[in-house]
Amino acid sequence: MKLQRRDFIKGLVAVPVLGFFAAGVKGNISKQVEKKTIDYYKRLKIDRLEAPLEKLTPPTGTKGKRIRIGLVGCGWRGQALLQKFGYLHSDVIEQHTKNGEPSNWLRNLMAQEDLNVEVTGICDVFDVHTQRGVDISRHNVYPSNTREPKTAEVFQSYRDMVKSENIDAILIATPDHTHVPMAIAAANAGKHVYLEKPMAQSIEAAIALRDTIKKCNVVFQVGHQNRQQMSYKVGRELFQKGLLGDVTQVETFTNRNTVDGAWIRDDVRDHKLGNESNINWKEFLHDAPWVEFDRKRFFSWQRYSEYGTSVTGNDFAHWFDCVNQVLDLGIPESVMAMGGQYYYKTHGDMPDVLNAIFSYPERGLSLTYDATLKNGNFRQSRILGSEATLDLDSAVRMYKDRYSEKFSEVKLTGEEPLYYYDPNTDIDAISTATSRTYFKGGYGPTFIDGKIIDVTFLHVKEWIDAIRGVGKPSCDIDKGFEESVTFNLANLAYVHKKPVRWDKVNEKAVIG
Repeated sequence: MKLQRRDFIKGLVAVPVLGFFAAGVKGNISKQVEKKTIDYYKRLKIDRLEAPLEKLTPPTGTKGKRIRIGLVGCGWRGQALLQKFGYLHSDVIEQHTKNGEPSNWLRNLMAQEDLNVEVTGICDVFDVHTQRGVDISRHNVYPSNTREPKTAEVFQSYRDMVKSENIDAILIATPDHTHVPMAIAAANAGKHVYLEKPMAQSIEAAIALRDTIKKCNVVFQVGHQNRQQMSYKVGRELFQKGLLGDVTQVETFTNRNTVDGAWIRDDVRDHKLGNESNINWKEFLHDAPWVEFDRKRFFSWQRYSEYGTSVTGNDFAHWFDCVNQVLDLGIPESVMAMGGQYYYKTHGDMPDVLNAIFSYPERGLSLTYDATLKNGNFRQSRILGSEATLDLDSAVRMYKDRYSEKFSEVKLTGEEPLYYYDPNTDIDAISTATSRTYFKGGYGPTFIDGKIIDVTFLHVKEWIDAIRGVGKPSCDIDKGFEESVTFNLANLAYVHKKPVRWDKVNEKAVIG
């Protein structure tokens, strides 16, 4: 299905950003990129880059066994994951259908590859979300899906779901403090696991999960969908070719300036319907300390250290995984952090301002993270080398260092980049600041094999393909372990107000 540029951008404006799912051909991108990069390659003194030539993995669902999925946690993220398999709530289908005709967005979704997945189980502690999940399980929009619609079984607890013989694999999209116990239970029961980020709330939990996954014969994927973003693959190849020189500094950022962006969500959407009668409070708390029912804690759980992982787990974990896939940083030797909860004092104990430094003396570099929830200015991740600087988001911009020896003969004017890769043009046409930040950060579509495809779809496809024996997950347990240990070291440094060192031999944090 052809997707013109104006239709693509229009589609982004019309659809809630977290539910975006589109695939189409953008025929002029390849020509534009080729036209630009011929000169860039001459500047860089290389023949070409291999990353942009990557091909899509052929469909495995057409001949492979139908995989039965159970979803634990059917909030906005859980529903977005089901959408990647072609399952939509009836009101979403109605919203995108007029006079019997689907909208551009729905047509593009229907044209997406059918991964041949059936939703056979739903589990959520909030009855409203449970019922939405049941409705979603009945509505698969793929034309290739000609089977009679079935209704997913409702499970009161994930403990019951993992025992079901009618489920092959489990999606976990629940509060952070429940990630590891749920994933361990699923793996021990022989279920394949897709676990939303961040992987673990503590270093001890990360170790326990890693050891479990290593001994169980299951396919495990952490939900860092930016592993599929072409810009980071391009950045990795530029680094591996030695074009940056000696990398000494890596900068990452979080800039948000809305209540929703601060993860305060107890008074939005269907959350207003939540009360003691339709929320299983005990199941939500899991192993966290007992407190009386509190809507703020339930719907804005990310701001509470008992259930969440602070701004580092909420957002830095993404940016760390992005630069980690470019540079293979791994776990830092030591971390320092400072900041405070200065503005949003009505919810939890999460800091609104945070600065952290991650030291890698063996690599001769440091990684910094600067976060503020009171400024919405988007900043790209930045990798600083002796020969060039690399700015990364959904695009790649490489700038020559003024003292570069490698590129001393390259003459540039003003702020002209040494290399530029940005096939997803016109993203600024998206209407809201939140949406622009989301897409510029690389969370939305990417360009691969002549098509614009949602990165989360590619990430769950990679997991499903691996379950069928084709390929392997790009964010496996080892990458998830590096992410979890790194941001948890920062949280420990912030809480204790002391430097924290990673003892890699004994695998523990040393405070002070």
